[in-house]
Amino acid sequence: MSNSIENIVLLESNIESLKSLITNLKNENFKYNKEIKSMEETLVKQKNELKQWKEKYNSLKIANTFLGSNDKSLTKLKINNLIKELDKCILSLSS
Repeated sequence: MSNSIENIVLLESNIESLKSLITNLKNENFKYNKEIKSMEETLVKQKNELKQWKEKYNSLKIANTFLGSNDKSLTKLKINNLIKELDKCILSLSS
């Protein structure tokens, strides 16, 4: 009978240890999930920032093509082509 009681006490001790371990693992899991969420938010912000920088870069490239040309007629042609493209876009949007 004494052996059974010892086994029960040992079992209860093991159960308490497992409960403690589960609690610790849940806390650790919560911490990691919070960290992942924070990193995902940072990644989204960085992607948006990269997109903005790419747009600025493309704008600068376009501006450089205009400024880099010493020939005014070539610059006028480029501007006129851009205006025509914009007109086409506006027409396609309005129809």
